[in-house]
This record gives sequence, C-alpha cells and structure tokens, in this order.
Amino acid sequence: MPVAPDPSSGRIFIWITACFLFTCVLAGGGCLVEYMILPASEVPPWIPLLGFTLVSLPWVFWLLTFLYRILSRCCGCRFGFGVAREGSRGGNSDGASAPGEANNNNNNNGMNRTLSAASHESQLPLAKSMA
Repeated sequence: MPVAPDPSSGRIFIWITACFLFTCVLAGGGCLVEYMILPASEVPPWIPLLGFTLVSLPWVFWLLTFLYRILSRCCGCRFGFGVAREGSRGGNSDGASAPGEANNNNNNNGMNRTLSAASHESQLPLAKSMA
C-alpha cells in the first residue's frame, strides 16, 4: 500500500523558494548599491551585471511560472514532480466511479470538479456564482 504524501511538504518548498528569491533580491541590491557608492575605478565590471541579474531573477521566475500555467492549460496537461494526485485519475471526486456511469467529473455547467486529496480549492463557488 503506497504511503500518502505529506500535505505540508509543498509548503516547505514554497518557503525555500521564497527565501531564495528574497536573498537574491537582497544580494543584487547590495551589488547595485556598492556600484553606486564606490568610485568607478574601484568597482569590478561584473558587479552591475551580477546586481541586475540577481534583482531580475524573481521576475524571470514569475514569467516562467506564468508561461507554464498558460501553456499547461492550453495543452491540457500538467507536469508533476514526484507527487501523484488522486484526482488526476478520473472517476468521482473520491476516486471511485459508479458502475454504468460515465467517467466525466463535470457538473451541470461543464466545469471540472476533480480535486486532489491535498487541495483546499474548489471550483464549486465559482460555478454557483455563474449559474
């Protein structure tokens, strides 16, 4: 019997990523402040390049995340990194399908209601507000 993944393990990766990006912004800002304060003859030429790179890293991360979300919705597929989601297999929202029943997981508005075991989000309030 497979062991269920810890639902709080995703939060650890979010905090690690946020701390890493925050550290990049601080280090990049430090490089740019050093470039502005020191005389031009004492500043190595790679300091402003490193500063701009580190400061723009969160923007690159955000842009790549945004493109991934758009492309994954357009293509209809998502890539997981080692975490199996129960709702991605089909069937009812609890993972089982009734005999003789179509395996479509849609409510009356045609919106997908399949949820993962660790998800706290639901499309049901949106579907009710649109009805």
